[in-house]
Amino acid sequence: MQAFLRSLRWCLAGLACVLAPAWASTVCVVSSSKVAAFQEASDVLTQELARNGLARQEVQVVLGLESAEGGACLQDARIVVSLGTDALRQVLARSPHPAVIAGLIPRSGYDQVLTEVGKKTAANVTALYLDQPLSRQLDLLRLALPKGRRVGVVWGPESVSLQGALSAALQQRGMDLVEGSVNDGSPLIHALHAALQDSDVLLAMADGAVYNSATVSNILLTSYRARTPVVAFSPAYVKAGALMAVHTTPGQAGLQLAGMAAHFLQAGALGASQYPGNFTVSTNDYVARSLGLSLDAKTLTERLYKLEKRP
Repeated sequence: MQAFLRSLRWCLAGLACVLAPAWASTVCVVSSSKVAAFQEASDVLTQELARNGLARQEVQVVLGLESAEGGACLQDARIVVSLGTDALRQVLARSPHPAVIAGLIPRSGYDQVLTEVGKKTAANVTALYLDQPLSRQLDLLRLALPKGRRVGVVWGPESVSLQGALSAALQQRGMDLVEGSVNDGSPLIHALHAALQDSDVLLAMADGAVYNSATVSNILLTSYRARTPVVAFSPAYVKAGALMAVHTTPGQAGLQLAGMAAHFLQAGALGASQYPGNFTVSTNDYVARSLGLSLDAKTLTERLYKLEKRP
């Protein structure tokens, strides 16, 4: 009899395993692609949630929502974390959808997606922006280039919404804005020359119409010839020839996204969209030396953190 009961228990357990979907999850992480940044962010996010008590099998990572696994992951989850703009679009295209945290997406891209889907569909969504707050970028400028007063910017359709905020932030710091724009259909080179006119530094704003794989080399070369340092938003641009950038690593983003997801699971409510809390400064030593500058990335990072902790 005991042997029969043991066999019955094993059969029932096996049946439950067969019937239960392998992808049932509490947190569904939807990635836009297999690039290393998305992979690192999802790995750190998963590890941090596990460290805080969420079982590993309750976090499911999928590549897009086209597969049966992706669809089921979205359906079963209490909360979804999207990584990248494409993933957010896919998630919000499904109705109804659970609470959503958008990660690894610039603020301009996030706002654009919400505008596309409409107010009703965008309800119960928040974001961790990929880009840095303007105050942090300008504080880095003042630390690294204390004599810089005229800041050049090339605006595109995605970034122009920040024009008023940047102008006000510069004015508060006694700095001037020098602008060029591609919004009116003018060629990028004309907008770049306008922004470089008597500028002490070119501040790159995340905007795919301005900064992309086809344009970045020419922008950096033109700025270098004008002996105008470029402060970028990505370490890849620093390697390509920008002077420096303040940015958040995928791992740092993963940690913050895990905290936002954990808060929702505990409190049942999403917080407001937020900028990254942690960041890193990268510098290009060759470009710095060629411009007669001496910069230390670690020191700049530490000083920037101290500025933000000051009341």
